[in-house]
Amino acid sequence: MNKPLSNIRVIDCTFYVAGPSCGKCLSEWGAEVIKIEPPTGDPGRTVIPGDTQDSDFENYNNTKKGIVINMKNPEGVVVLKKLLATADVFLTSYRTNALKKLGLDYESLSKEFPKLVWAQVNGFGDEGPDADAPGFDTVAYWARSGLMNDFVETGTPIIIPPVGFGDANAGVTLAGGIAAALYEREKTGHGDKVMLSLYGQAIYNLGHTIVDIQQHDGVYPKSRTWPAVPLMNSFKCKDGKWIYMAVLEHDRYYASVMKLIDREDLVDDRRFKSIFGAAINCPAFTAILDEGFMKYTQEEWIAKLTEADIAFSPVCQTADIVNDPQAIENNFVRDYTYRDGTSGKIAMGPIQFGNIELDEFTNAPRRGGEDTVEIMEGLGYTKEQIKELVELKAVKAIWKD
Repeated sequence: MNKPLSNIRVIDCTFYVAGPSCGKCLSEWGAEVIKIEPPTGDPGRTVIPGDTQDSDFENYNNTKKGIVINMKNPEGVVVLKKLLATADVFLTSYRTNALKKLGLDYESLSKEFPKLVWAQVNGFGDEGPDADAPGFDTVAYWARSGLMNDFVETGTPIIIPPVGFGDANAGVTLAGGIAAALYEREKTGHGDKVMLSLYGQAIYNLGHTIVDIQQHDGVYPKSRTWPAVPLMNSFKCKDGKWIYMAVLEHDRYYASVMKLIDREDLVDDRRFKSIFGAAINCPAFTAILDEGFMKYTQEEWIAKLTEADIAFSPVCQTADIVNDPQAIENNFVRDYTYRDGTSGKIAMGPIQFGNIELDEFTNAPRRGGEDTVEIMEGLGYTKEQIKELVELKAVKAIWKD
């Protein structure tokens, strides 16, 4: 794969998913990403109970180098500052007040390192009453935005959101912002502040819905009986499986859909022929479509809709992805071997450059500072100085023979 960030060094001072996801993207794009963990380790290592492989941590931190720095120790901060002097990007998910106490906020670091791109992901943004509130994606992205409540079938309980979904979405966006700041630095010679919040990301993603609620009296949650668009809905097939069909150009495809469900008699029916008529008569229209889709199995519908060149997908489960040839052939997922020798597939970042050929992975850094010695020697520290800092509990290191 092409590596547009091949000469960029990123100091990744993040935890859990949002920040590490951003670092993963930058690493895939060619940057050298150095992961900083506190002495207790990234809490993202222990998200999944009983996970002895750190598999979720591996997912978002592979192909990074690792160093353990105690930033509550003044000597540890000195090490970090030396590292920042060699860096292009400082990436953090620490809250702003904590960064100010450590002297790692944008205002402080931009004076000391004017070419440094400073990037932060937080829960709710840098201003307002909740500016420094803790915010995981389930809290800031899903619950606060309304996603958890408004995108279920009317009358059903709220969504149980998937772990890290909003985080990963935000991570990719932040990576794009960092790339833009690096491009601007090439023109100006100065770094910049790049901010992203999980709540802001969710609001941007809900742009259509926000307009719909205000300008078109949109009501949420929706129901299959009253979908947002009459021919954009899920339908149960004869074999109990489901198909999702997305027809946005009603006038163009209406007659074709009526023929597909064996209802040619409705091709000129004024109740449904126009999108406005179908919207007004949506419960009756949906019932007709439901009856039509129950005539054929999912496989038969796949063939029929493919031939008609109508946008659709079988409604799958996440577990299906790892065997989906479309995902495999595009390297959206790839094989990954964990340190204990077990293997599986992990998701790749969604951006690809030039081609889809993949480089070899390295595992995420082990607990305890797998690359501490190598990184610090690169900063000019001797082994004796590193051992002294280990004794002072400023850093932790795994010594390699």
